[in-house]
Amino acid sequence: MTNRLNTLAKAAAEFYEVPFEKLRSPCREAVCTKPRHTCQWIADDAGYKKSDIARYWKLDRTAVYYGVKIVSERIRSSTYEAAELRRFLTHIKKYLP
Repeated sequence: MTNRLNTLAKAAAEFYEVPFEKLRSPCREAVCTKPRHTCQWIADDAGYKKSDIARYWKLDRTAVYYGVKIVSERIRSSTYEAAELRRFLTHIKKYLP
């Protein structure tokens, strides 16, 4: 499980052009939180437990609920955000076996 979340985080770091270490850090800048929330949303959508996602990101479970909610709202309210998520999902495919 951690391996797949790690792969997802590495793909996000490359796609969003954020250093992997900074993405995994407690950085609260938008440049880090947006890809982090997107990874949380994808993991939640894939069926991972929020507590497992939180453990990987070294967060509290409620922070994951918040991240998932933020991304869901962005997707609903913005066609650009939905298109960006589709591009990211396409980008992830090159990381999968």
